[in-house]
Amino acid sequence: MLEHYDDLYPKLYAGDVEECSRFLEERRAVDGNTAEYWHWRAIVHLRAGQFHQALDICFMLTRLSDTFAFHVHCMCDVAGHLGLKEVALAGVESFARKASTPEIAAFLWRVYGWHYLGDDERVLELTADGIDEHSVFVLSHHQARSRMRLHGIADGVEAMHRYWSSDEARRVLFPHVNREGYWTGQRALPARLSVRLIASGFGDLVNWARYIGALQAMGVDVDYDSDLFRVTTPQSDQADFVRAMQAAGFTQPTGDGAMWTDPFTLFTALFPVLGHAASHRYIEPADPSSVDAVIDRIWHRARGRRCIGVFWSSCESANNFASRSLTLPDLDPLFDSLSDVYWVVMQRGFERRRWLNDPRSADLDRFTTLDLDMTLGQSAALIDRLDAFIGNDGGLTHFAGALGKRSYLFLNHVAEWRYEREGSATAWYPNMRLVRARELGAWGDVVGTLQRSLGADAR
Repeated sequence: MLEHYDDLYPKLYAGDVEECSRFLEERRAVDGNTAEYWHWRAIVHLRAGQFHQALDICFMLTRLSDTFAFHVHCMCDVAGHLGLKEVALAGVESFARKASTPEIAAFLWRVYGWHYLGDDERVLELTADGIDEHSVFVLSHHQARSRMRLHGIADGVEAMHRYWSSDEARRVLFPHVNREGYWTGQRALPARLSVRLIASGFGDLVNWARYIGALQAMGVDVDYDSDLFRVTTPQSDQADFVRAMQAAGFTQPTGDGAMWTDPFTLFTALFPVLGHAASHRYIEPADPSSVDAVIDRIWHRARGRRCIGVFWSSCESANNFASRSLTLPDLDPLFDSLSDVYWVVMQRGFERRRWLNDPRSADLDRFTTLDLDMTLGQSAALIDRLDAFIGNDGGLTHFAGALGKRSYLFLNHVAEWRYEREGSATAWYPNMRLVRARELGAWGDVVGTLQRSLGADAR
């Protein structure tokens, strides 16, 4: 039963868009004149893939709101999916130039909006003169991300560490986090290190678990979510990691001291020393046998065809991921061709509900839709048994890459900095192909490339 706005989050993650919409309709008489109410309406439309409705509300809020409102994230995210960069940039400037907009709000809108939409050169031109400490750190870590996207990760990773992962950055950006015992790359390694998710997701943990392997090789007992996967760094890599870390001044643990860190800090602290630390496979599923029955059923239905997992939308997640997500109609050309492929649908949230309302979902000769009770660890074990995986920039795709699975990651024209700006390969995952949209929101182009690539794989 929904009673408060905070109750919307779990419902949205589960895809219960209709219930959320009913709740908002009930609140309209009381709250319909507030920016918070309309912001929530935009978010519900975003989670349902109703991107034009979400964008309309964001522009209404941009016209009417006089204070810094976080609908800039929703507006730019949706515009990125739809390929409406110039429209969103105009919205950013419209808000920033209003006489009633506070100077700091205008500044932050430009930082967030320009970075979201790939105007990295303009982000780098911004200066921190006369703004508060928090905004200095917001600008600086976005400039680091823009440099990494423009010029490569090595160009911005140290600034990213200073303005996002350092102890000082955590004090400024995350004042609610207890920083006692926080490891930020100190050379005297602790005996025990716990990895927590702070402003990061499971995909980040999987991506940068390669650095857990390096710490383990140095003798650190690292505690992470081993119900998801087990780090299994190849022996040859371990020796290389130890040599590189010792050359950089890291020392093996003495005593029994304990500290904690997070995935982003693993990356920013150790990338300058170890680089991508690339390996074809550096994790193993936590419990491979847990999916034996499921994979047997899939193989029986597939009758010798290639079994390919697919996850296309992260709009059910807590973050703003429309710009990196497809909708079910985008996938029609892929699903309706390639007769030698058996599809394993791993989607969650509202897009899963949309899929289950599609007649194709009942065609067990071509599709299996995974049950919602499958855990993330089981999903990793299942991906490991499939022939290939297709996904957006999210946790499951990182699992596929870390497992060394043949995989395809589809990216918008403006992608996250860790994939930089160009290329169909990534040093993070040697067995992964990047499929980039040639223009912002050109999803037909992406799906066409996926079709051709999968067709070529069969020959």
